Amino acid sequence: MTATRTHLRGLLGLLAVVAACWGTLLIAVPASTGDPVLVAVSPADGEIVESPDEVRLTFDRPVSAGLATVRMTVPAGQQVVEGRPYPVSDDPNTFAVRMPRTRYAGTYSVAWSVPSSTLEPITGTSAFQVYAPTEAAAVPQIPADRDPAVVAIHDAFRAAATAAFARGTGVAFVLGAVWPAGVVHPPARRPITYAWWALVVATFGSIVSFGGYTARLPLAEAYDPVVVSAAFGSDVGAVLLARLLVLVPITVALVQLLTGTPARSAVQRWLRSGVVVGAAAALAATWGLARPAGPDGPSALVVTADIALLLAVAVCTGGPVLLWVLVRTAGDSVLRVALPRLARVMPVGGVSLLAVALLTTAGWRLVALLVLAVLAVATGFAGGWWARRRRGTRGRDVSGRARLRRLAAVGAVGVAVALLAAAVPATAPTQLAQPGGLQQGGVVER
Repeated sequence: MTATRTHLRGLLGLLAVVAACWGTLLIAVPASTGDPVLVAVSPADGEIVESPDEVRLTFDRPVSAGLATVRMTVPAGQQVVEGRPYPVSDDPNTFAVRMPRTRYAGTYSVAWSVPSSTLEPITGTSAFQVYAPTEAAAVPQIPADRDPAVVAIHDAFRAAATAAFARGTGVAFVLGAVWPAGVVHPPARRPITYAWWALVVATFGSIVSFGGYTARLPLAEAYDPVVVSAAFGSDVGAVLLARLLVLVPITVALVQLLTGTPARSAVQRWLRSGVVVGAAAALAATWGLARPAGPDGPSALVVTADIALLLAVAVCTGGPVLLWVLVRTAGDSVLRVALPRLARVMPVGGVSLLAVALLTTAGWRLVALLVLAVLAVATGFAGGWWARRRRGTRGRDVSGRARLRRLAAVGAVGVAVALLAAAVPATAPTQLAQPGGLQQGGVVER
């Protein structure tokens, strides 16, 4: 009876971990705010004014001033930038930009841009006259392309976060499934710990670099504190912060897993591996939820597909990494236990990744994922080959172990290359953000 109660308490504890991860995700992820629509400009388009201190733009919903871009031309045709836009304290739907300190009579043209839910710019123009109307000498230009350096930095953080998730989750799952006693083996624990830190750092880096990326700012302006602060307050920033919050219950569970008593039965092994999958699925959902997907946000089908793909990639990554660790640091007695199980797990992971990848990806990313699936299956075959070679024999098999070590090294390197290739974000075709005329009624070009 005592053993039954202990088993039941353990099961409830594992289920509580999964529930805590999903509960944190559902609470922390905000609803999509949709795309803003301009409703007013002050001074208004075509208005004749004396000498305003600022130009205000008002939208139908809150807009982050830190992610907006405003450019202005003076009557002589010169383009001026008087600092970053700033929020108006008494109206969250309005931001403003200062007028030049020296003002001349004539027409001032203003072009503005704010990011949409797909991260493409929503743009518009307006013109007003100071003291007397004149012909507009020039139309302000909004940057249409992202700074390559800003893109490279942001994409590097995103790729690092994806790779860290796959490595940490994969090793934790495979370790629990094939060799539970490995939780007390430091070389087997190290990839999980390193992946955890890498995921935290890369996620913070993704948020910090998101502002300049989505606002299409040059590198010199991309990390302005106002821009970085706005990135944390954006929809994407909120989802990435939710990822860090989901890591809190996952971290507690990992500490218990790595410091507790190893699983002693097949049921316990698979229960703990199942908890790894369930908790990691909540973490993986943040990738789909952070995807630019229009005013209504990503659909449940898209998020589910992202979860399935990331989990399959994780399993296929964890197997080769763990095999490489074991052949370098564990004895034959460990390999006799772990490799037959690895031989059963990895082909299933490879086939699963193959199926999901064919349904959800295309192009060079599909090629990278197919390579990863093949390497996962090959890892299982290598483990099975060594287990059959050693069945019924005693003593050391120096040549067989050396061959297995070479195969494991090739697999680990191949997995690293394929994973990084698959993790690099796809670059969407650039859509020019040249400002168009502001129509009456607040309709703007998108």
